Amino acid sequence: MDALEDHAWPRAASELILLPVTGLECVGDRLLAGEGPDLLVYSLDFGGHLRMMKRVQNLLGHYLIHGFRVRPEPKGDINSEAMIAVFGSKGLRIVKLSWGGSRFRELWRSGLWNMSDWIWDVRWLEGNVALALGHNSVVLYDPVIGCMLQDVPCTDRCTLSSACLIGDTWKELTIVAGAVSNQLLVWYPATALTDDKPVAPDRRVSGHVGVIFSMSYLESKGLLATASEDRSVRIWKVGDLRVPGGRVQNIGHCFGHSARVWQVKLLENYLISAGEDCVCLVWSHEGEILQAFRGHQGRGIRAIAAHERQAWVITGGDDSGIRLWHLVGRGYPGLGVSGLCFKSPSRPGILKAVTLAGSWQLLVVTDKGTLYLYDLEVKCWEQLLEDQNFQSYCLLEAAPGPEGFGLCAMANGEGRVKVIPINTPAAAVDRTLFRGKVHSLSWALRGYEELLLLASGPGGVVACLEISAAPSGKTIFVKERCRYLLPPSKQRWHTCSAFLPPGDFLVCGDRRGSVLLFPSRPGLPRDAEEAAGGKAEAGKAGGAAGGGGGENAVAGYGPVSTLHSLHGKQGVTSVTCHGGYVYTTGRDGAYYQLFVQGGRLQPVLRQKSCRGMNWVAGLRMVSDGSMVILGFHANEFVVWSPRSHEKLHIINCGGGHRSWAFSDTEAAMAFAYLKDGDVMLYRALGGCTRPHVILREGLHGREITGVRRVGTVTLGPEFELPGLEQPDDLEPGGEGPGPIDIVVTCSEDTTVCVLALPTTTGSAHALTSVCNHISSVRALAVWGLGSPGGPDHPGPGLTAHVVSAGGRAEMHCFSLMVTPDPSTPSRLACHVMHLSSHRLDEYWDRQRNRHRMIKVDPETRYMSLAICEVDKPGLGPLVAVACSDGAVRLFLLQDSGRILQLLAETFHHKRCVLKVHSFTHEAPNQRRRLLLCSAATDGSLAFWDLTTVLEPQGQPVLPYDLGAPCLTVQAHSSGVNSLHTLPTPDGHHLVASGSEDGSLHIFGLAVEMPEPGEPESEADPVPQLRVLEEFSVPCAHAAHVTGLKILSPSLMVSASIDQRLTFWRLGQGEPTFLNSTVYHVPDVADMDCWPVSPEFGHRCALGGQGLEVYNWYD
Repeated sequence: MDALEDHAWPRAASELILLPVTGLECVGDRLLAGEGPDLLVYSLDFGGHLRMMKRVQNLLGHYLIHGFRVRPEPKGDINSEAMIAVFGSKGLRIVKLSWGGSRFRELWRSGLWNMSDWIWDVRWLEGNVALALGHNSVVLYDPVIGCMLQDVPCTDRCTLSSACLIGDTWKELTIVAGAVSNQLLVWYPATALTDDKPVAPDRRVSGHVGVIFSMSYLESKGLLATASEDRSVRIWKVGDLRVPGGRVQNIGHCFGHSARVWQVKLLENYLISAGEDCVCLVWSHEGEILQAFRGHQGRGIRAIAAHERQAWVITGGDDSGIRLWHLVGRGYPGLGVSGLCFKSPSRPGILKAVTLAGSWQLLVVTDKGTLYLYDLEVKCWEQLLEDQNFQSYCLLEAAPGPEGFGLCAMANGEGRVKVIPINTPAAAVDRTLFRGKVHSLSWALRGYEELLLLASGPGGVVACLEISAAPSGKTIFVKERCRYLLPPSKQRWHTCSAFLPPGDFLVCGDRRGSVLLFPSRPGLPRDAEEAAGGKAEAGKAGGAAGGGGGENAVAGYGPVSTLHSLHGKQGVTSVTCHGGYVYTTGRDGAYYQLFVQGGRLQPVLRQKSCRGMNWVAGLRMVSDGSMVILGFHANEFVVWSPRSHEKLHIINCGGGHRSWAFSDTEAAMAFAYLKDGDVMLYRALGGCTRPHVILREGLHGREITGVRRVGTVTLGPEFELPGLEQPDDLEPGGEGPGPIDIVVTCSEDTTVCVLALPTTTGSAHALTSVCNHISSVRALAVWGLGSPGGPDHPGPGLTAHVVSAGGRAEMHCFSLMVTPDPSTPSRLACHVMHLSSHRLDEYWDRQRNRHRMIKVDPETRYMSLAICEVDKPGLGPLVAVACSDGAVRLFLLQDSGRILQLLAETFHHKRCVLKVHSFTHEAPNQRRRLLLCSAATDGSLAFWDLTTVLEPQGQPVLPYDLGAPCLTVQAHSSGVNSLHTLPTPDGHHLVASGSEDGSLHIFGLAVEMPEPGEPESEADPVPQLRVLEEFSVPCAHAAHVTGLKILSPSLMVSASIDQRLTFWRLGQGEPTFLNSTVYHVPDVADMDCWPVSPEFGHRCALGGQGLEVYNWYD
């Protein structure tokens, strides 16, 4: 018995799954969600909170949950308890759940019944259940004792792609089957004369030209809806399907999806459909699209549910996210574009510019120099003033704030600026600032204390005007505070400005794409500039005219800090200061996060907007702390949420080259633009965000290709994490949040995600994501783990550096800082700073003699990364990269990751290199040796000594040639997909590798140094690597071995695409199989294991088409 127990140790248990959501169902005020074989129960009542109540693990064994069917309770209350049939693939299980009083309990569970065929639908029939099976048959099943009562096939035994059961008794049971012939087959199982005798179809319905994936029947209106592979949804008038021989009429053929439609659901007043294009559409029964919900990423929406009483739609996607949307129907106010009917004989002239003062006042100016006001509440035009000096060319900008502070400014081509109080336009103030054209205007507001107007003139001069009002509010004062001078460029004017809190600096963007930092009061003692390291540069403003006071040209103050061409050559479009950071947007399709330290601008992170948005026009912070991005996608204006990855608003305005204005308040969002000589207005009440709830954040839209653990954060009891279970259900020692593992994942969706995995709650929290890559991210590496306060003053949290690499031979280095934050659901906040990047094609383009070299293949992919820590002070680590072009490349990270330089390379393998792994060898009285192992598609392993790579002999030009390897081992006959090493107590190393053919190869490696008396030509002796003993396990797995970790000299764990996590005993000759656990993540691409603590044992993260975390105890 003891030997048997020892043979079964260790046993891994799943603690977290993030998989595509394949089943959803609303039961009263509860939501059931199927994720893999796990059942998730959410509470949806607004009396409390939208929260998860319970995760029931492994409810359906190794099957994926596809649906739930609740038994009707004539006298019962499903808000307190319910009997539910859970089915998926070939599995069926009945559970009785109690969830009254915010307390979840599982009262009863049947056995897991395995059917002989795929289950497409389940229907409760007076205590029994009817099952529609995959080859067009219906089975009546007793779920209590688990026996089949009847099995009735159809004469047409074709393969089904969907089915729908209708009726409450066996006699009236009707099945509508979606056959592979693209037909609907309607037949009645109860008409079978004897058991097992086939029943002929009563009706055949044709119409779709693709496979039918889903169908829904609405008995009250006699409607049937079907969703198909042909990207369409059809609505059929079928009447009462329980009556044979009825007529079927196609009354709607709905096209709105751009890909296959997976799900359809009929409601009393709506039709809901969702598909592969990640869009959920709300239709009327007449086929009109009423709403479109976008936000999920990846390969589509797999499940939908509806709560008709609350008017909710819930969607579950392939990205493992669950979202709740509000149905608003036809009468939703504010959506749509309307013209404001400006054209009138009483309003001559052509419109030149438009702006919004808050969300309720709109201003326009014509080529006659006339300024008009449109009040959105009164809905009428009013002329404010007319000035012939502002004919033809005129700029118009309204002051920021909820209602624009009642101010706007106009500028013309003769250097003149007019500041106008909207309520008292007769009190307008004129200033002549330049002898030439005013190129741009912008406002800068500091709370309610200070308001500046910046005007750009010829020669890069920017005049800064201070605006103040008399106590009565009817008179304004305009005073020129100073002038700034922009750096030289072809188009030399500023485009936007903002105060940097607390107000000592102004941040400006210019037409050249640069971000500039100016002192806000340069005439006063320049403490800010002295803190920045000296005075601001001063220069003469060439061509500047006298100011409003009649003075001649004045000096222009240069910027104290400049980020040249940060947004390329197209210009900066907006500057926003929030939370201690500066956010800038540009027409390069990106937005930057910056911060100011010591009076200097420093970039933190560059993020891409949604695909196709090449012109990012602005950025707004919303009330929940997130942000929305404004921009133009072709001829559409788009409001996009980076948090939910959703296009909140889409306005077909014709493009951003025309005059337009945007305003967002808590009351309403407004977007105005000029088109066809009129003012067009789009308004949405409630601001630019939409009233929907993210029940669970999505992880990645595509397959996870890499997973790495960064470190562990331990929080105090004051940071109690919201658990899924009640406190008395927690394990001993689980009081408080406990250790939280920080993990980074990368994916084919070009993003890197930072996750927090608490050890006590079995949940996952997405802290942030990084979207810097232009292609898929395939590899990750972590180095430089520390604490936020440094070694001298360590604080709670952690800091680390992460290197990511992938397609297009692209590599990025960024730093992470994770700190406690009680305001977030995870109780943690993650700050990311981008440090450096490198692309091989850009590196090749910078070479002087590139015509003599072979051009780098632009499709080269980085397959694997390894960090090599060098022992030279002042130097960062080496990054070893496995490349698809047959090279092993070494990069040097310097200045804490801010410099990434290609150092050396070798083309020894001459074929795609799949894996690299670094390790060190330390022996008494010997120099520490840094070794690298690389593996290629031919199954060979090569070992390199990198100890002296930073001391090349006779190679003055980068990159150096690594030369020949110290040792080559032919370990496999096909590609090596996993590789790991571990030092042994006797001073040797264990090397293990896994191959595409499912085999494992383990051998001992000895690193021997020459004796001191042996002659050596080199200054540093070269170590001799020798294989001690080697073993192979030919059929360790049934598919590619993609994960491998040697936990100790006596234990190893491996993972494969065959979905098995297997433990092996080492050290007693050939590796011995211990046990294997089946996991639920398909196509696992990477694995990472780490010890947590004696209380929590080891954890293992598996990444593929989802993420699963296992743990085991020693």
